[in-house]
Amino acid sequence: MIEPKKSPGFQRILANYLTFQLKKHFYRVWIDDQREGTKSPSGHLILSNHSSWWDGLMVFYLNHYVIKEDSYAMMSQKGMEDYSFFRKIGAFSVNPDSPKDLVSSLKFAEKCLQQKKTVWIFPQGKEEHLEMRPLSFMTGPGFLIERNPGVKVTFVTFYYTFRHDQRPELFIRICEENGDHTNQSRKELTDSLRTIMEIRLDSLKTDIIQEDLSSFQLLLKGFPTNSEWLSFWKRRNQR
Repeated sequence: MIEPKKSPGFQRILANYLTFQLKKHFYRVWIDDQREGTKSPSGHLILSNHSSWWDGLMVFYLNHYVIKEDSYAMMSQKGMEDYSFFRKIGAFSVNPDSPKDLVSSLKFAEKCLQQKKTVWIFPQGKEEHLEMRPLSFMTGPGFLIERNPGVKVTFVTFYYTFRHDQRPELFIRICEENGDHTNQSRKELTDSLRTIMEIRLDSLKTDIIQEDLSSFQLLLKGFPTNSEWLSFWKRRNQR
């Protein structure tokens, strides 16, 4: 297992660079933060869907500017080997093809939770199309919740889409999960978590399709698009 080696200086540089990149590649980034604002006396487990290359970077961005907790993220062994800088922002590796390595990664995640830190996991274990149903769902989160029943669980759903503009938009919803899973087997718990993730994701999709953005706030505004520049020059020439 590749353990994290956080670098505060590198995180500050990456946060500024990522802000620039998001403004360049997205028209808008929206957020619906439904958290109640209460802190957990135990660790914090955050589960997120995984459909895009951007997801790993968005986890860092969201934690740096919104959630602001001492966070660590489980990432594939290959991903960390290809992009070693993730280690500096709190990523640790997992190799599901190696039972020994998988156990090591889960134990590291459990240690973080027991130290009242935050652990991000993509339960799908790999990128899947945004509309894939049912979602793939690994048993790791169920293992951690089963062994640490007091852990706080939060779902973060990412939805990437084109709407009315030249560049895509990203919608993010953060929801706390307050269900009681103490009497569920690990399989039942895994199925329950998968169902919750699918419901959250489908609800987010429905709001976007229906153009209901009433619960969202603008998190980041991208650079002006070509169409906006053309509209600007058109209005200027009409004066």
